[in-house]
Amino acid sequence: MLGSLRSRLLGVAIAVVLVVAGGVAALRLADVGVGAPEAPSPVALIVSPADGAVEVRLDAPVEVSATLGRLDGVAVTAAGGAATPASRTEPGPDPATGPTELPGAGDGRTWKSAMPLQPGATYTVASTVTNQAGRSEVRRSTFTTLTPSELLKVPISPLDGQTVGIGMPLALYPSVAVTDHDEFESRLQVTTTPEVAGAWHWFSDTEVHYRPENYWAPGTKVAIEARLGGFDNGDGAWAVTPRAMSFTIGDPHISTVDAGSHQMTVTSGGATLQTFAVSTGRDEYPTASGIHVVSEKLPSVIMDSSTVGIPRGSAGGYYQTVKLNVRISDSGEFVHSAPWSVDDQGQNNVSHGCVNMAPDDARWFFDFSVPGDIVTVTGTPTQLEPTNGFGDWNVAWSDWDN
Repeated sequence: MLGSLRSRLLGVAIAVVLVVAGGVAALRLADVGVGAPEAPSPVALIVSPADGAVEVRLDAPVEVSATLGRLDGVAVTAAGGAATPASRTEPGPDPATGPTELPGAGDGRTWKSAMPLQPGATYTVASTVTNQAGRSEVRRSTFTTLTPSELLKVPISPLDGQTVGIGMPLALYPSVAVTDHDEFESRLQVTTTPEVAGAWHWFSDTEVHYRPENYWAPGTKVAIEARLGGFDNGDGAWAVTPRAMSFTIGDPHISTVDAGSHQMTVTSGGATLQTFAVSTGRDEYPTASGIHVVSEKLPSVIMDSSTVGIPRGSAGGYYQTVKLNVRISDSGEFVHSAPWSVDDQGQNNVSHGCVNMAPDDARWFFDFSVPGDIVTVTGTPTQLEPTNGFGDWNVAWSDWDN
């Protein structure tokens, strides 16, 4: 009985010792951190432009990269307006259009924006990240873009959706002199259906045209995507609005005015449709020879000789309303109705540079013509300057594509 009690007491004592020893061991293991889970490292995030940045360039990309975790998404938004405008058919900025979120793409580790920034805007970059333990959070930063001292706007001719003649060039007219032609051209993508090769030619720093080597083929569709948003022209001038437009080439109208025979022959697709008696510029004011392109049609125009350096009250002066005007140059050459010179039409050249026609003939030609039609003049002592209206086809291709 006594031995049994001693045995039980000994067993309890041993158990107590083991429990205490185990507790000490456990405490010692805990003291040195063995077996305790480590806290995951926070996601390392780099955002450019940096938080609080100001005067950020409009062509600066927004870039986000993450390490020690995953980048689940990035939203870049502009306060009070669109992050970037959509492509437009009219020049100038329009911050009321386009997505409010700047588009971009990422791969789970990095993200980069795909379009330029808007001027004078404050952007918020919201980056969703997930650490290695699977915990997600959103981190935010902001930056502000510069405000240009001048906006570069780019009108385009012809009009969007217009059907034009085979001689119509694609013309751009920057509102500010372009300092880097190559960089500007690199942002212009011309697409034609069917495909045809063409090239740009700068007539000045504020005018650049695109055309093929030969006249456009009828039915050709021409489209331009001008990715001009974020174009830095220097000296604080920026373009901020992308442009997009298209036009279609119509029937092949070619008219030939022979100043020597006082005749104009009108063709379409090589077939002669009409031959008209005309009167061109008198010796003092000859009509320019060369390839003219119809630029516009005006039912009625007040023609004032003082605008071309001839005083109204002089012997050659005039100020009168003229009907059915088809413009073929910027210097004031038109094909138009001239009832006062009917007796000279087909016989003598008596105009101040225009091509005079009888009223009924002028009505037919006015209704027939579209901008872009070809009117070639021959037999005069002066030559049309390439910069006078759409004088593009008077430039040899070897000089054009240089």
